[in-house]
Amino acid sequence: MEEGVPDIDSSNTEVASSMDNLDEMFQLSMELLKQAAKDLGMEMPERDEDFNEEEEDKKDDLIFKGQIMRQADKYSELVDNWFIEFESFLFVGSISLKELLDFRGEEEMSEMEKAVFNSYEIIRWHQFIIPSKLFRSLRSKANTEETGNEFYKHDSIASGKVALLSIDSSIEAWTCFMQKFPETEDRMLPLLLILSGLRTIVEKVFFESRDFVRPGFDI
Repeated sequence: MEEGVPDIDSSNTEVASSMDNLDEMFQLSMELLKQAAKDLGMEMPERDEDFNEEEEDKKDDLIFKGQIMRQADKYSELVDNWFIEFESFLFVGSISLKELLDFRGEEEMSEMEKAVFNSYEIIRWHQFIIPSKLFRSLRSKANTEETGNEFYKHDSIASGKVALLSIDSSIEAWTCFMQKFPETEDRMLPLLLILSGLRTIVEKVFFESRDFVRPGFDI
């Protein structure tokens, strides 16, 4: 092989080896997951031979068009809009919110700046977890009703718990923002109203989720 010319055969071998390793890791993960489900007295559902992708997509669409998902997606959209509109015009001490978020290192921040930055990270982190976990919870709930499989029920309740905790954390973070930036209170209230409404609905639909104990997390 000429110096400086990549060895194509060697590269292909490395890629193939990496793919084999990933496949082995995936298989091991699935085995561990199946064993964990079995330890809880459940069986992981196997893919049905009559699986109809088009029908499953229709079920997903119905969930996305439902009240819970429409509100969750609306919240996520409003979060983006709020930061686009205000981050350059609100100040934390002598610097703008945008400067704080984009350019200030955490070791340089005052306690007030850290509080604002932490609230921002919480809002942004949970912004997409909320709709994601709510969809999963709703989908698993539908699968439970359709199949009676306890694994789906467990997954639905657990995902609902994560969604509720994300909503709780987001409400606390926006409340912190409201205290720091009272001049934008009228634009934060719709966000808090959506979150509060979502929490009420989710607690009714997934009434077992709030008290659900996640092994390794809640104990």
